[in-house]
Amino acid sequence: MQLSSKQDLFLQSVLAGKNLFLTGKAGTGKTFIVKKAIEALKEDGKRIVALAPTGVAANNVGGQTIHSMFGLNPFGVMDFESCNFLRGEKRRMLELIDVLLIDEISMLRPDILDGMHWTLLKNGCQGLDTKQIIFIGDMKQLPAVVNDNTRSILYRKYNGVEFFEAKIFSKLNVETIELDEVLRQSDPEFIDNLNIIRDGGKAPYFHKFVTNEPKGIILAPHNSTVDKYNRIGLDSLKGELFTFEAKVTGNINADDFNFPTKIEVKNGAKIMYLVNSKDNNLVNGTLGTFVSHEDCHYIRVGDVDHALGKIEITKKEYVLNDSKTDLELKVIGTIEQLPFKLAYALSIHKSQGLTLDEVTIDISKPCFMPGQFYVAVSRVTSPEGLRILTR
Repeated sequence: MQLSSKQDLFLQSVLAGKNLFLTGKAGTGKTFIVKKAIEALKEDGKRIVALAPTGVAANNVGGQTIHSMFGLNPFGVMDFESCNFLRGEKRRMLELIDVLLIDEISMLRPDILDGMHWTLLKNGCQGLDTKQIIFIGDMKQLPAVVNDNTRSILYRKYNGVEFFEAKIFSKLNVETIELDEVLRQSDPEFIDNLNIIRDGGKAPYFHKFVTNEPKGIILAPHNSTVDKYNRIGLDSLKGELFTFEAKVTGNINADDFNFPTKIEVKNGAKIMYLVNSKDNNLVNGTLGTFVSHEDCHYIRVGDVDHALGKIEITKKEYVLNDSKTDLELKVIGTIEQLPFKLAYALSIHKSQGLTLDEVTIDISKPCFMPGQFYVAVSRVTSPEGLRILTR
């Protein structure tokens, strides 16, 4: 795949050792070029750590959560005193990091970024301003979840709740590169109106998609709405109910994974494949139908039945290697499950990063976070595949 000029600029800037904020609209190829950059950094001999604010995002980027890597307390607002002293091996590991890559940066609060810096200093290490840091994300997509109490405390210390309000940020000399070539959609009018709602404006253009007849997968802001659709869809089918329980081992939180711990499904149910397959053209987000016969289970996509086998997904943390000179990822827990979920509906939050051909957005219970509607609408590849339910 040929790189766009901005993607190439990002890759060259990464290899030049610059601190960067890679941003861009949904569907501009951020994930693709970040993977290229990680490969290039490793070939260059750099010790790179990939991090994210949440467990699901950390697994998507193939890394670890910020909180577990830096031993940050999960509750309250961070300050220097609340940062922890770390055991010798963890302290040595932090010293060895050359490059910190932080994905889904819109979800990162400023005190967490400062907490990373303070943890390094508290443990006798050089601070974040001595590392190469690469931030990735779109500030117009889903923000950090902040309750009223936390928000009030943050505003006593910071000018906002975004990562760039951190005290350390001004010392990092971060350059911003914005990818501006939309690869997911091609309809100019659709893209123009996506940009309007991305920037917080109102786009009457989307009124024409309001309907009472859903089609494709339903995206909704509330889990209760998603659960309702999936239960109704499953109950509408006759036949045997299949139940698949995940095998979970180690020190993990099942919510860190996109795999359901319990799947209930029937023949003919709408399902979504959850991984990129090495054996066929199935990718994370492929929609199909569950089929079971002769004790074998399949996802039917078009006229083709693809066998479903259990997949093991691991949760990893960075540790020192045997020679104590480099970092490596160590498995601390696993979940083994068939790689699919019911797909009559999906939460907008869980849809981030997906590309879908047909989407119905149910906002009968309104969106409750900035960026939710934009994330939902920008999942679909063309306006022909979009419908909106408002009641």
